Amino acid sequence: MRPKKAKQFIPVTSEKVGIDVSVVEDVLSFYWQEVRKNLSSLNHVRVHLTNLGDFTIKHWKLEEKLESLSNWKTLNEELGKQKLNERYKVEENLTNLNTVKQLMDEENQRKDFIKLHKRKSNESKEQHIQNMEEQGSDTTGHSQ
Repeated sequence: MRPKKAKQFIPVTSEKVGIDVSVVEDVLSFYWQEVRKNLSSLNHVRVHLTNLGDFTIKHWKLEEKLESLSNWKTLNEELGKQKLNERYKVEENLTNLNTVKQLMDEENQRKDFIKLHKRKSNESKEQHIQNMEEQGSDTTGHSQ
């Protein structure tokens, strides 16, 4: 199975929709530009793409990057103004990464809460089924 490239389906799509090829190319390039921006901006823990799935930040990569930027920041704090721009970029990256880490922690807490709620719900269902089985059916044989 060979994957199709944009060059192959852009003309077909433009004919099917009845729009100029350049408009379809513009829409497609804008879409993927926004996808790349969302994936690299560190504003979201998870980016969902329909028919492709969810793209998430790996917690171990986040920890590694935070540690390396923090180390770089401490090593270069004593340097003068020549490194001011780099320090500013590192500080901005650290802020973004810490924000993403906080979002990731909040999402993990939400997931844990849902798991706990499901577990309690399943336990109560199992208890109800067990109570129903203990009561049993009416086997007295009385008929009216």
